[in-house]
Amino acid sequence: MEKVRVIQIGVGGFGQSWLEILDTFEELELVGVVDVVEDNLEIAKTKLNNEKIAFYQDHLQAFKEVSADAVVIITPPQTHKSLALDALEAGLYVFMEKPITQNFEEAIKLFHESQKYEKYIMISQNYRWRPEIEAVRQCVQSGEIGIVEYGEWNFRRATRFGGWRDKYSEILIEDMSIHHFDMLRYILGKEAKTIYAKSLRPSWSWFDGNAVASATISFEDDILINYFGSWVSRGKETSWNGEVKLVGSKGTIELIDDLPILTLEDGTTRQLPLVQLPYEDRVFSIYEMVRAIKENRKPITHIGDNIKSFAIVGGALKSIQQGKEVPITIQLQSIQN
Repeated sequence: MEKVRVIQIGVGGFGQSWLEILDTFEELELVGVVDVVEDNLEIAKTKLNNEKIAFYQDHLQAFKEVSADAVVIITPPQTHKSLALDALEAGLYVFMEKPITQNFEEAIKLFHESQKYEKYIMISQNYRWRPEIEAVRQCVQSGEIGIVEYGEWNFRRATRFGGWRDKYSEILIEDMSIHHFDMLRYILGKEAKTIYAKSLRPSWSWFDGNAVASATISFEDDILINYFGSWVSRGKETSWNGEVKLVGSKGTIELIDDLPILTLEDGTTRQLPLVQLPYEDRVFSIYEMVRAIKENRKPITHIGDNIKSFAIVGGALKSIQQGKEVPITIQLQSIQN
């Protein structure tokens, strides 16, 4: 297989930037584009200017008429389950934007139903694939700061999206925190065990639901993480990664303004070099999908792995609703990689 042939579903808003990635990635061939909104298709046609690419408003028609290897789904989460299953039924690999589905219960159903098919689902967790995040992960995994015992993760931004995101009841937890929860799993190499979360909607918020949340998360080996996030922050904002501090028995690793800073127990401090990656961010995500297909293996963030990150989201929402700490491991007892 020289090039992986892909159909992109969803080219409105964020989907436009994905078009550019797929159209220019050398190991891919964009063969089809689908969107239910005709205006979005017209914009895509102009942007791509390629007569070899077929355009559709019906994804099932596209699956029948276009010879492809994979589908890239860039649509609202409530559409993910049905689109993914249709693609698997058509014999296609599935690459989706996070989150897996609109809620954790639906994600569990999709996971189990997807196991019936030979092809698999991969979720793009692009925040993992950043040089500064890899530097933090390698520092932790090398044992340079000893055994991590606790940490802090703070995210503060004021972002106006409009559209479907404004209608979520827990927009921060449901749409943004999945990135941070996934990075915690990736960096620590541990799974979350329990979570106690609370949320609120500040009086000045432009979101209909709660855009501020805090959570205490316990991971394996009794690692305690204090998480705070706001999408309606005031004052100094963090990067999209957030500000991170992980404290171990031999020192501390911090991520401030996307710079990894190591402080050892003797007080020695130095900035760690950023890790060179073959690609970064979303481009690495699609690169990992292509490599997995060509190497006949599951990608790193296949649905069986990513559902463990999404379970932290599900646990946070359950904790907010019940007003108490809830276990996460129980929710994952039926999940196998």
